[in-house]
Amino acid sequence: MFKKIATISLALALTACANTGALEENITTLTNKVDALSAQVADLESKQQAAAGDVRAAKSAADQAARDAKDANERMDNIVASFKK
Repeated sequence: MFKKIATISLALALTACANTGALEENITTLTNKVDALSAQVADLESKQQAAAGDVRAAKSAADQAARDAKDANERMDNIVASFKK
């Protein structure tokens, strides 16, 4: 019984050592994939920040246009009111 367990253990140990190269190759492949994904995430984050800046600028311009339109409407109302008097 002990001989069987020892033989099986030795066989498993040798098999595990034989697969080390494949395991290292898989780890290298996964590391490369993680690095590529990290680069993509960084690129997307910078694009998102640029887009957020564009959105803020567009909102500011729209707010200013709305204020200008409101001021123009008030001036027109004042002109019309002065003609009615």
